[in-house]
Amino acid sequence: MMFYKRAFVFILGPLLLVCSAVDAQTYRVVGVSDGDTLTALDESKRQVKVRLAGIDAPERGQDFSNRAKQNLSRMVFGKQITLEGGKIDRYGRRVAKVIVNGVDANLEQIKAGLAWHFKRYADEQPAKDQREYAAAEIEARKAKRGIWSIASPVAPWDFRDGKGTPEAVEGLIIGNRRSRVYHAPGCPSYNRVSPQNRVMFKTAAEAEKAGYRKAGNCR
Repeated sequence: MMFYKRAFVFILGPLLLVCSAVDAQTYRVVGVSDGDTLTALDESKRQVKVRLAGIDAPERGQDFSNRAKQNLSRMVFGKQITLEGGKIDRYGRRVAKVIVNGVDANLEQIKAGLAWHFKRYADEQPAKDQREYAAAEIEARKAKRGIWSIASPVAPWDFRDGKGTPEAVEGLIIGNRRSRVYHAPGCPSYNRVSPQNRVMFKTAAEAEKAGYRKAGNCR
C-alpha cells in the first residue's frame, strides 16, 4: 500500500507544477507601479504583485516612463484580468502575461512603443509570444512610436546598470531628462548636461515632440 501512495505523489507532483501556471481565477487590478508592474487582488482578496512577462518598460526618470505607466493604467486599472505564467521572481512578484478583456496587455505596451521586448527572458515565453513580441517591437520602431521617437533611447536594463548613456555628438540636440529642457549646439549649457541625464535628438522638432522645451539661454 505504501508503494502506491509514493507512486501517486510522484506522478501528481509534476502535474501540480504545470497547473500552477494555468490560472483559471480572475484578479482585480488595484494599483499600477510603472509600465510593467501592477498590483491585483485575487478572488480571496489576497494581494498579488505582478511583473508583466516578456517586456521591460522605461524606469522612473527615463523618457516615456510616465506615458508607459499611464497606458498600462488605462488598460487594466480597476478591471478584471487573468494571468498566464507562474514564475516568481527574486522580488516575490509573479511574472505573467496579463489578459484583460481578451487582450494581451504586455504585447499592447510593446505595440504602443512604451516597452521593449525583454529578449533576455524570451526563452521563458511560448514560441508564439516570442514571435509576436519581437515583431511588435520591430513595427513600433519603424513607426517611431513612443520610445522609438527619440534618437537614442536607453534600454531600461542598461539604465539600471548605469550603462548605455548617450554621448554628446556634435551637431545633435542635447536634452536634459530631469529638467525636460533641450540645448542646441552653441547654447551656453550645451556641454553642461550630465551624462546620466543626457538624451540626444536629431532636431529641435524631435525634442519638442518628445515633450522637451528649448533652454531659456539658447538664442
